[in-house]
Amino acid sequence: MTQTKTQREMGSGITAPEPRLTAEPIMRILCMKTDTLVGYLYQWNNGELQSAWLKGAFAEVRYEPMVEAA
Repeated sequence: MTQTKTQREMGSGITAPEPRLTAEPIMRILCMKTDTLVGYLYQWNNGELQSAWLKGAFAEVRYEPMVEAA
C-alpha cells in the first residue's frame, strides 16, 4: 500500500504519549491496619498516576487527600 503525500503529511494519526516531566503528590497512602503513612500517590503532568512507597508496597491501604498548607 502506498501513501499519498497528504497521508504522509498528516502522519499515522497515532500520537505519542506526552512525556512525564513533573509530578505532584495528590494523596497520602496509609496502612489500613496501623493507619501509618506508607507512601504517596503522585499525578504526573500527563495525567498518569504513580505510587511511591516509603518501605515497599502494601496490599491493604487507603488513600487520603493531601491537605494544602495555608
